[in-house]
Amino acid sequence: MQDVQPLPVAGGQMSITEQVIASIAGIAATQVEGLAGMRGGMTDDLVAILGEDRQRKGVLTQRGDGSVQLALNVVVQYGYPIHEVARQLQARVKTEVEEMTGLTVSAVDVYVQDLQLPPGEELK
Repeated sequence: MQDVQPLPVAGGQMSITEQVIASIAGIAATQVEGLAGMRGGMTDDLVAILGEDRQRKGVLTQRGDGSVQLALNVVVQYGYPIHEVARQLQARVKTEVEEMTGLTVSAVDVYVQDLQLPPGEELK
């Protein structure tokens, strides 16, 4: 991941890495009711093995034209309306990233990868 374009601040510049943005997005996502977890790819699996930050799991970032686009790969808890969980994820992540970084979030794409039964429940 690369640095996001520097932002002007009093007395100099500031740049925020895509890793930091992904961490903010991942933490914000976990606060949405109905989210069972994040689903990462092979890179995320390697990061977990190496003991790196798990907040970024399932979060992809792309920068351009002074804005950031995010993609979330998620697992939704069975019984929750998927479209509503996705909408809440988009709103929460957009708000948190914009408020904490001052960057504009142009899109939050949500990809539901799986459903998970609530703890203690089994298929009958």
